[in-house]
Amino acid sequence: MGTKGSYTGGGGAAGNKLRKTIDDWLNELPPTPPRIDQNLPDNQQPIPRLRPESLLPVIGMFRPATGHADGPGGAGGNAGRGTPGASHGGGAQRTTTRSANTAGRAAAAAFGLRTGNTAVLRELGLDYASLRANPDPIDVTRQIVAAACGPLPDGTIEDEEQRVVAAMVAEWILESDADGAPPSPEEVVREAITRIIFEAASSETAARLRKGERPEWASEEAERQLLEIAHALALRAPLSATGPTAEEFSRAIENGIEAMRLIQGAS
Repeated sequence: MGTKGSYTGGGGAAGNKLRKTIDDWLNELPPTPPRIDQNLPDNQQPIPRLRPESLLPVIGMFRPATGHADGPGGAGGNAGRGTPGASHGGGAQRTTTRSANTAGRAAAAAFGLRTGNTAVLRELGLDYASLRANPDPIDVTRQIVAAACGPLPDGTIEDEEQRVVAAMVAEWILESDADGAPPSPEEVVREAITRIIFEAASSETAARLRKGERPEWASEEAERQLLEIAHALALRAPLSATGPTAEEFSRAIENGIEAMRLIQGAS
């Protein structure tokens, strides 16, 4: 299936709709990026804004909840991956369950490290003392991602996305107000939903935004707006009460995405 850098997209009708939106946005861009100074010319063209609705099709790229896996690569997490091409027109075989499961495990590990929850870390195969003593934050994140996602990915787009989401969620939890209080469980869940939506959108539109075909500033601006919109959509998701365990984080992430599917009609 390849990796994000060479992926031209899938996702059936939902993926096609997303890519058309990005194509239309790219075609509206001014020939040069607006200058950021106090003396803009009167005829300066502003950068067009993507609307929040632009990312709604992304929810439709995830198969609905299928039950929770016990760990990385567990049966529940793989259920629903199905045959390539089934229901989503080929491409990445994403499921809400599997994406929520890996993100939830990464969130629980990082949150456990921030809050000193040795039991949660132990359940994920991690040691609190050794992680706290590790001077390399990149290696700490690597260990969390390995615990959340299991062995190296098999080369599929969805595996790559899940590992990126796990890393970004873990880094965000560990770095947010590092000398103060950790983010709340609700904030963690919303960040995970944001990253899941953004990474799927980024993968599906990679060919449109690949540097060399479009100006570098256009690719960067598109990704900035996509992340901003993903965060706005995540703020809309109604969330259930959450706790610090991997199962609780995973269930809250999954329920939030499924609620967005029902409320926004992105089936």
